[in-house]
Amino acid sequence: MKIVDGQKEKLRIEQLEVSYPQEGAMQTALKSVTFTLYEGEILSLLGESGSGKSTVAKTLIGLLPSSATVRSGTLILSGHSSIDLSRPSTSWSEIRGRGVAMLFQDARLALNPMMKIREHFRETLHAHRLASKEQIASISEHWLTRLGFTDPSTILNAYPHELSGGMCQRVCLALTLCLRPQVLIADEPTSALDTVNQREVLHLLQSLQRELGLTVLLITHDIALAEALSHRVIVLNEGRIVESGLTSQVLREPSHDYTRQLLASRDLTSDAKAISPPDASSLLTIRNLFKTYDAEQPILSGVNVQLHVGEIIGILGQSGCGKSTLARCVVGLEHAQSGTIHFRRQDITHAKGSARRRLARHIQLVFQDARASLNPRFSALELVQTPLHAFRVGDRKERLERARYLLEEVGITGAAQHRRPPQLSTGQCQRVAIARALALQPEVLICDEAVSALDMSVQAQILELLQRLHRQFGFSILMISHDVRVLRAFCHRIAVMHEGRFVEFLQGNRLSSGEHAHTRLLLQGADEPESV
Repeated sequence: MKIVDGQKEKLRIEQLEVSYPQEGAMQTALKSVTFTLYEGEILSLLGESGSGKSTVAKTLIGLLPSSATVRSGTLILSGHSSIDLSRPSTSWSEIRGRGVAMLFQDARLALNPMMKIREHFRETLHAHRLASKEQIASISEHWLTRLGFTDPSTILNAYPHELSGGMCQRVCLALTLCLRPQVLIADEPTSALDTVNQREVLHLLQSLQRELGLTVLLITHDIALAEALSHRVIVLNEGRIVESGLTSQVLREPSHDYTRQLLASRDLTSDAKAISPPDASSLLTIRNLFKTYDAEQPILSGVNVQLHVGEIIGILGQSGCGKSTLARCVVGLEHAQSGTIHFRRQDITHAKGSARRRLARHIQLVFQDARASLNPRFSALELVQTPLHAFRVGDRKERLERARYLLEEVGITGAAQHRRPPQLSTGQCQRVAIARALALQPEVLICDEAVSALDMSVQAQILELLQRLHRQFGFSILMISHDVRVLRAFCHRIAVMHEGRFVEFLQGNRLSSGEHAHTRLLLQGADEPESV
């Protein structure tokens, strides 16, 4: 699609400036942000965590926190009068939903876990007075069918937790589209999904944009996604627009140093061969592990794997294949029905009480949703000190010094160390979680999608950090990820999981030569998608 003179404007932002209070002063989050979104185009807002992308999105839909101050800014939406965003009297009920709708990053969290999908549609359509009670069912089924569900009635009767991440994302897309919004904001719509579901959502957005003429503002740190979907791109850095233009021009011939830095971060140059080779002795042994929920189909169905001293094993698979369940069984958050888990020849399969507590010093888990795993009332410094205090490691001064050291190692410095999780970006929360997991110097570190929510430059920094600490301390790592690029660069071996079991083991640098059909399917999803 070409952007030509005279094309109809759908949304325009002029001179947007937003500030947040930090350390007793106002810190500028957005500075003089001005851009136009044209009818029927996809415009990508590209930048690292903390660059201001989400602040732009929240401003456009009236979801800024009460602590934020809009110093200036005008929103011009087609069919509406000009809106002065600095005035708190703005009536967002007239804009939110039908004027501007938002597809959130984590669809499962965006849905009410106590409500069936049918009730979500009923509540949404009723709030905007778009359908009678009799029409709601047919409208709901229509949009679910359009988004690829072959049995919409089953989906309507399901709760969010009964659906996969990709299914929840499609449900949320259906909920936004049934309002027929003028502008759709898609905030990192694929970052929490595995490669197969990523490709599915990507193709849906592409086809819907063509069929319905959707106007989309895509918020992303994924350069490949921006390149595949968007007609134009805006690069945001520290709250300022540093570069903008046609996607092909900006991403292939960038003029700003920051854009070139972002593009360079796509290439993870680290290699498993450069990592210290593993010891031959076994550290963690899992044999014939079975796990089911409520006597349903097994989520783990005969898992067998050995993790050696100093080894990094990647676990690759789709959502729902059992990756996270395996991780939780290893650390004792869940228990398998049968099979064994041995750590240094000690059976820990059903370890409880003091035995499980002692084990926590040796095996640590970094969760995918770092923000949800951190106590929102504690500062970053306090969070990293928590495991040290629990195991009575050192005195108060020594614990504080180690917490500061670890936070600096993961890039949390200065005033950021005293901030609580709600005051930190998603990427910063993930760094704090990694620092906390490393506090006790574990022998096994399990990373459950520990870098999936991070932008590419931060991913590279965290992986380099883990490699350096791995060489320094010699701990072993189970790296759960849907990002083939990360696993290929980082792991000695990669285990491909499908339907609760490992179907193939490959050397990290030989991942592309996988023979199993499911491995090939996952690799197809990792290829850069076609452009719009």
